[in-house]
This record gives sequence, structure tokens and C-alpha cells, in this order.
Amino acid sequence: MNSQAVPILGALVIQAAVGFAVFATNRHRKAAQSFLVLSIAMICWLASLYFGSTSRDLAFVATNMRVAFAAAVLILLALNFLRLFTVMPDATWRDVLRHSRGWIILALALIIFCQSNLLLKGARFPDQPGAAPQPIYGWGVYLYGCCFGSALVVLLVASLRDLRNSSGRIRSELGYLLLGPIFILVLTLGAYQILRFLVPPSQLFWFAPLRAVLFTLIIAYGISTRKIMDVGLFLRRAISYGVLTAYLLALYGAVWWLVVQVTASLFYSTDHTFAHIAAALVVTFAMAPARGFSQRLADRLFVGGRGIDFRATVSKAAAILESVTTLPDLLRRFATTIGEAVGTDSVNIYLERRKVFRKSYPVSGLPGTVDQFKEEEPLVQWLATHHEPLILEELHRARGTGTTFAIRRQLEAAGAAAAVGILSREHLVGVMLPGPRLSGRIYGSTEQSALQVLCGQLAVAIENAELFTEVQNARIYNEILLQNLTTGVVAADADGRITVFNQEAVQIAGLNTNGGERTVDDLPAPLRDIIRTTLTSGERQEDREVELRAAAASTFARASSATFRGQGGELLGALMVVTDITALKRLELQIRRSDRLASLGTLSAGMAHEIKNPLVSIKTFAQLLPERYHESDFRDTFSSLIVHEIDRIDSLVNQLLRFARPAKPLLRPMHVHEVLEKTFQLVQHRLNQKEIKFNRTLEASLDTIRADSDQMEQVFLNFFLNAMDAMKRGGELTVETEIRTGDSLVTHLLPADEKRHEALCISIRDTGEGIKEEDIARVFDPFFTTKDFGTGLGLSVVHGIIEEHGGQIEVESEVAKGTVFHIFLPLVHFDQEVVAA
Repeated sequence: MNSQAVPILGALVIQAAVGFAVFATNRHRKAAQSFLVLSIAMICWLASLYFGSTSRDLAFVATNMRVAFAAAVLILLALNFLRLFTVMPDATWRDVLRHSRGWIILALALIIFCQSNLLLKGARFPDQPGAAPQPIYGWGVYLYGCCFGSALVVLLVASLRDLRNSSGRIRSELGYLLLGPIFILVLTLGAYQILRFLVPPSQLFWFAPLRAVLFTLIIAYGISTRKIMDVGLFLRRAISYGVLTAYLLALYGAVWWLVVQVTASLFYSTDHTFAHIAAALVVTFAMAPARGFSQRLADRLFVGGRGIDFRATVSKAAAILESVTTLPDLLRRFATTIGEAVGTDSVNIYLERRKVFRKSYPVSGLPGTVDQFKEEEPLVQWLATHHEPLILEELHRARGTGTTFAIRRQLEAAGAAAAVGILSREHLVGVMLPGPRLSGRIYGSTEQSALQVLCGQLAVAIENAELFTEVQNARIYNEILLQNLTTGVVAADADGRITVFNQEAVQIAGLNTNGGERTVDDLPAPLRDIIRTTLTSGERQEDREVELRAAAASTFARASSATFRGQGGELLGALMVVTDITALKRLELQIRRSDRLASLGTLSAGMAHEIKNPLVSIKTFAQLLPERYHESDFRDTFSSLIVHEIDRIDSLVNQLLRFARPAKPLLRPMHVHEVLEKTFQLVQHRLNQKEIKFNRTLEASLDTIRADSDQMEQVFLNFFLNAMDAMKRGGELTVETEIRTGDSLVTHLLPADEKRHEALCISIRDTGEGIKEEDIARVFDPFFTTKDFGTGLGLSVVHGIIEEHGGQIEVESEVAKGTVFHIFLPLVHFDQEVVAA
């Protein structure tokens, strides 16, 4: 084996490996099959060169030369097959062979012609030892050259025509099919002009196999790789790196030569080490500016083919991200930006809603469009799992599986050329489907990376827009809720500025609706005092009844207030809820009037019953008096009876007068505990007689009220006597006192301007028979009693006395367990000591 055969053998091995590797990537793809045919033709050509260069038999050498000429014809035929299968990816071999009838006939004719002496007469060895054999051509070589060159031109013209009429993957593959021969032609001419000054002519033959390898590698890249680079980008990079390499080599050589000349003339040195070091340093510092220059030069050579401006697009996307807006507006702006960046007029965005990816932009609803993808569909599953873009053209190039076929059908149905997942925290929240590029180019690696970055920004923007929309919806919801509440809501910050004031609050407060900043000082005095107190002291104000006076009519309202604080506990402001109870007050007045009329009816019936009984006795005496006047026993008996019955009527009338027109209480400061103690002393003897245990739990630290001590003594005495009557013999009578604050009942008792909200609760509990549930509501009605004796006016009178003192009575009872009466009276704080009652 001579030295010339080594490059050929290396190229032969590489060609075989590349051919079968491309075929193995997708053996069912016709382009891969035709590339295998091309590789076999190249292998035949290289093998003939190898055997021809290593043999010393001139006849065998001539035979291999003829095989090389024939293999070159097969290479052209295989290139045409590859072109047709690229343009018609769904065609069969029969279709391609039918379209290539002229090529096949020409190829067979040339192959037969190659075996004649007209093309090649023989071979000879040159005089130089070890040199490769040289052919002895006949006149037919010119005919072969014309036919081969014409076929090559026809192939290039057909490829250019197909290139203009195609787009996407087909256009890129045709570009690489054209780029291979053109690149080899340019490289051959350029390399020959350079290498002929550096390499002996006999060694130029070594570089021919390497050109063939580069030729097939370029075509293999355009066919087999899944993520194909756009031809324009490939050329830009190739030219950029080529110019950079040439410049740096020239710079290195110039610096090296200059340093060698200087050191030789000044120091008479023949050592070139320093020259290499100096040249390497200069090249190192020149690398960065030279790379920028080569890139700009390549961009100028390919104007309009630079592709996506990644930096400008990301800047636009960042500007959209900064301006938080509604989701529809965000999707529109992002889709426009992406469409302009990649050069497409179709960008569809699908967002996940309840495990279904629905079309959110554009909202067309046109028939024939894909409006949604389900979570379990292959396209969504693939994007959620792999987190990288899907390109339709790449799916056509890849080995087909059930999943890829399904994804291809989905993308084609949606009219999309790519699919990019919109990922938020590694979770798929949306899918973007850009359409085909208007330039016909594919979505290369640069565009795919840009789309992935932009979709990452879009995911953040979508999250922000959804949060913004939620805030807007919550604000609208709260505004609608506030404006439609039948309760007034007033909120003020810590400085007293009103921040919330709904329509109901405006009506209750009687303020105008003019704009401008309001403060709590603009509120009516009762409401102002409540919210001011809450802001100042931080205390809750609950169920405060206030009267808002106006020129036309007064409004009664119930107000409650509380503070609200931040996470750090700082005071943010106060909230007051106001309810208009004017209608309730009117209804309460009507009910009282109705109750009064009902009480009068009950009172009249009771009076008729109670007075009629004594009158019967008096009438009987009057009727019998004329007949039995002379009977002394009769006169004595009936005289005493009449006096008794008249006293009974008189007592009844007095009780009725006290009930109907109770005496005006003489209100003076007093201690409730002292009155309770005095009342206990009045009934102590009777308690002992009935063996009733008396318990006192006077826990109230303050017991001062403003009341009539005699009337309060009457109240407590009545409750004590009723309790003893209910217990017959034995049992317990318990009296408890405590201070109550914050209860709605307590707030209801106190006047609106009362600063303290405290009431004294006196609980009188017995262990008697109890009151039936249906009778509890009637215990304060006149003439109602559960006892076998009495008029039933006692509790009615007591209830009237407590109401005159601004108090209220609550009843709790359970049959066979006992009854408890809770008496609530407003506590009063006196500056001076209260004397004993």
C-alpha cells in the first residue's frame, strides 16, 4: 500500500459508516434509502480509486478507472433519486423510477460508454517512484465530460427550481443537497489554489477523498439529523468560522515571519520558538474582535436570512411582562411579538383549565379548527414529559412511532408547524402552536431555543396576569357586594380617612355622594364617636343603638365597630357596620301597641272575673235583705262578708292602678347588694319555715345603679315570694350578681352616648317546679299565674318597674328543675361615695 491509498481507505471506511448509519436512523424513509444508494455509489467510486492506486497491474488499474467513471454516473443518478424523494416524501420507488426514466437511460448509456476504449485507452505508471497510475484518455472523455457536466447542471437547475417552490423541511433538505456539490466545488478550487504552493503536485491527490467525505457528510446532516439547521444559518456560520480561521492563520504566519526576520537580523538567531510564542499571543488577543468582525461580515453576505433577533425579541417580551395586564390582552401582545419574531401569521395559545387545554388565543371558534386538547392526548403528554419544542418537520424526518404519528396528525389538524410547552414550575400550563413561517424556512435550533425561552417568560406573565385578573375580579366582586348590601359599611384608616363607604352607609348617614376625600369627622356625631372610640382605644363596639337626627325625620340605627391590624400587629384602621333599624323600631312600636291592646283585653277579662265574684256575694245579700232583715244572724254574717268583699275589690283596684299607672320612680344612687340583703331579711323567717336554703354569690365588684330603692325592694321581694311558692317545702334559693359587658342585650340597654358598656346582672334561681315552655312568654302578662291563688299581677308590676329603670328581664326555666330570672340593670359609676339606701 502506497501513501496515496491511505486517505482513500480512510474515506472509504467513513463513507460506509455514514451511509449505513443514516439508513439505520429511519430505514423506512425513502430519503434514507436513496442516501444509502448514494453511499454505495460513493463506496464503489472510492473502492475503484483504492484498488487502482494500489495495484501494479495496468490492466486491473484501467478496469478500476472505468469503474470509477461509471460510479460517478451512478452518484449523479443517486443524487437525482435523493432530490425526488426529498420533494415527494410520500412517493414510492416505482414513482421515482418512472420520473427518472431519462436519467436511467442516460446513466446506462454512459456506463456502457465507460467500458469502451473511446473513453479510456489504458493506464501507465509515471516515472516518479511511488506515484499513482495515470490514465490514458481517448477522445470520448470529452463526450463523457459534456454529458456528465450537462447532467450535473440539469440536476442543479432542477434542485434550484424545487427549492424556490418548496418550504420548511423540504426546502432545508434541498438546500443541503445543493450545498454539498457547491461547497465541494468552492472548496476544491480554493484549496487547490492554496495547497499548490504548499504541497507537491503528487500529493494533491491525497485530498480528493476528503472532499468526497465532506460532500456526503453535508448531505447526511440535511437528511438524518432530527434538529436540522437552516441552510442560511449553516452558511453564515461556515463562512464566519472560515473567515475567522483564515484571518487568524494569516495573522499567525505574518507575525511569525516578522519575528523570525527581526531576530535573525538583530540577534543572528535561527531558533523560531520565540516567533511561535509571539504569534500565538497576538492571535489570542485578536480572537475576540476577529470573531465579531467575521460574524458581521457573514451577516452582510446573507441579508434577510439572519433569522430571529433573539435579544430584541426577549426585550419586547420582558416589556410585556413588566406591564401586568389582563390575560386576553397579554396573550394578544405575546402572540404578536412571537409572530413577528419568527415570521408567522398564525400563533395559537392553549391554556389548561380543569385538565383540558382550551384555545385562549385567538378566540375564533371557526369550524375546522382545534379548540382544545385533552390532558391525556399524545401532544400534551409529550410536551409535559420532555419539556422541549416539537417541530412538525422534525417529526417527518424522525423514525415513526405510534406516538409521533398521532402528534403529527394533531399538529397538521391544528395547522401548526411547531408545538412549544408553556411551563410554570416544571408543570405544563399551556401549549403554543406557531404556524408555518412565511419565509418557508424551518424552525431551527435558534428559533426553538428562542420559543422555549419566550414561553418560559409567557408562563410567568400568565401567572401574573391571572393574579391581576383575580385581584380585579375580587375588587369588582367586593364593590358589587358592598353596594348591594342592605347594611352600611364604613372603613377608616388609622388617620381617620374613610376608605370604604357603601351606598347603604350614605343613605343611613344622610351624606351627599359628591366626590372628594372623607374623614370620620364628616359622619354624624353618634357614628363618629363610635368609630373614633374604636380607633383610639382599640375596643370593639357592639350593637350600639343610635339615633341620627335629621331635618325631615330621625333614623334609628344599630352600629358595631372593630379594628383591623396588619401582620405585625400594627393598627391599620377600623371597620364599622351600620344597620338601619328605623322600620324595626316602628314595628316594635306597633307590636307594643298591639300587646297593650291585648293586655287591656286580658286585663278587662280578668277584672270582670275578679270583680264579679265579690259582686255576686253583695248582690245575694241585697236580694235576701228585705226578706231576712229581721234575722240577726243573717245580718251579722252578711255584713262582715260584704265588708270583706268590698276590701277585696278595693285591693284589686289598687293593684290595677299600680299596674296601669305605676308611680314615677325616685331615681337616686344606690347599692343593689344592700337592697338584696334587706329583702332577704324580710323573707328569712318564711324561708326557715319552709326549710329553703338561701345561697348568695354576689361577685359583682361594682353594684351602683340609679334607681328607686323602695321599688327595687318590691321587685326582689316579689321574685323571692314567687320562688318560695314554687318550691313548696325544701329546695334552694340562689341569688347571684355579676357584671356583664359586650352582650347585645347589654348594649341595647345602654344609651348611645354611654362611654362604658357595662350592666349589672342579678340572677334569682329556684329549684321549684319550673314553668312550661309554652307559658314562659306569658309570665309577665297581667292575670296570668300558674299558682292556685293570687291575681297574676305581681310579675306584670315588676316588669313595668324594671323597664322604668331602663332594665330588662330574661327567663330560663325547665320543668321539674327550676327557674332563673336574670335582671339586667345599667351600671353607673359615681365620683362620690353612695350612701346606704
